[in-house]
Amino acid sequence: MSDLASILQARPDLAALVKEGMEAVIHRLLAVERERDAARAAKTPIGDSRTTHAPPSSDPRPKPRSQRRKTGRKTGGQPGHPGHRLEPVAKPDLTVTHAVTTCSSCRHDLTKTTVSDTIAHQVFELPKMPLLVTEHRLESKLCPCCATTTMAAPPAGAEQPTQYGARLAGFAIYLHVGHFIPLQRSADIIEVLTGRRVSEGWISTCQERVSGRLDPFIAAVTAALRAAKAIFCDETGFRFAGKRFWMHVCCTAMLTLLLCHRRRGIEGTAALGVLPGYTGTAIHDHWSPYFGVTSCTHGVCNEHHVRELDGVTERDGHAWAERMKIVLYDGLDLKHRYHDHDQDIPTRDIAAITDRYKLCLRAGYRISPVPTASQAPKRGRPKRGKTLSLLDRLRDRQTETLRFLHDRHVPWSNNQAERDIRPMKIQQKVSGGFRTESGAIEFCRIRSYLSTTAKNGIDPCDAIALVLAGKPWLPKVPRAKPSSRHRIAA
Repeated sequence: MSDLASILQARPDLAALVKEGMEAVIHRLLAVERERDAARAAKTPIGDSRTTHAPPSSDPRPKPRSQRRKTGRKTGGQPGHPGHRLEPVAKPDLTVTHAVTTCSSCRHDLTKTTVSDTIAHQVFELPKMPLLVTEHRLESKLCPCCATTTMAAPPAGAEQPTQYGARLAGFAIYLHVGHFIPLQRSADIIEVLTGRRVSEGWISTCQERVSGRLDPFIAAVTAALRAAKAIFCDETGFRFAGKRFWMHVCCTAMLTLLLCHRRRGIEGTAALGVLPGYTGTAIHDHWSPYFGVTSCTHGVCNEHHVRELDGVTERDGHAWAERMKIVLYDGLDLKHRYHDHDQDIPTRDIAAITDRYKLCLRAGYRISPVPTASQAPKRGRPKRGKTLSLLDRLRDRQTETLRFLHDRHVPWSNNQAERDIRPMKIQQKVSGGFRTESGAIEFCRIRSYLSTTAKNGIDPCDAIALVLAGKPWLPKVPRAKPSSRHRIAA
């Protein structure tokens, strides 16, 4: 290490500081520390997918942290869990007998010895599945009176001399739209399973045909959603041909309706046809255009609140955020305890949760600094920052946040919509988007149908075969009843 004299000789700026005295050295040291802290803060991300609304793909680094609440139970099956196994069938399709011919000990011939016992081992195997070819013979007859030749009409689905059946078309569409497998790979899978190679153009034609025959389903599912007591709403962006589009979803546990639209806001949500005039409760992620629908009540997703509260805890170290998380989770426990058994939550328990909620808000405002006038921008509304903005939303939308306590039909989170719209992101990862707007519209319509039929336990191939036969499966629309809306006091 160099001595002090050589350092001062090589660094005239430091030598000048030493001449100025100890006070100058200390001021320079403090300035360097401030520059270092500012550089660190600039490199520190403000949050990730666990604490903000950002997608996981935007995370600056992987953080394998579980979001599950601690239950105190060991991992794996819990005591009393029934479990499951591959159960044998009473009547197997094929039986193979393995005879004993020689004694394993003395090698005595046992060919003519009576069988004392038999143990069955069953193997469940995927068979070769050649396509079943059905020939429809259309008779033609010559009329002896007028010499007119009359031929029998072909049945629906057998109009051409040779063509593929509706269930095979349903399977191809299920692979492509239901599981986002590209056209070529879908054709490869069908060839491996059946021994027949279908063309990619045939799959696209079937998809276009199915989409065009789903108008009765779209109308029925829209009417069923409008009659539901609570619906989930969400939206996500995607691109095709360099243009920005949005996919909107309205759904319940048994229904799904997706729409591709150029707009994200009120115009896009209205085009879905559910929210305008809806009188139930709309659950969403606090996005302001949803609140523009005044005909219904609103509930907001507390899963989003939990992620943002985690961000406050990690970013600012505020204890009120962790206490607010506990309040929301305690409310969820009450909902499971009472609403899952068709009971209302006692008023005293709701009041206790509400009081704790307000205490957390007051604690948050006490320790969260409000931006001064000098920090305000020259134009627009002054920025409040992430923590204060979250506090403002929790304060201004307290009724919507805690609505799940008062109404057993209102869920705690908007996870159903998140699950139903998630396939859009998977499709983007696989193919990067859509080539045409018509392709995106077909995807939304068929995906709505497949998701709804899956929720109702209907085989997807059979469901699509019904569409191709001109008789799509339709959800039951509840009979409309007069609604008695009431506002919940904050």
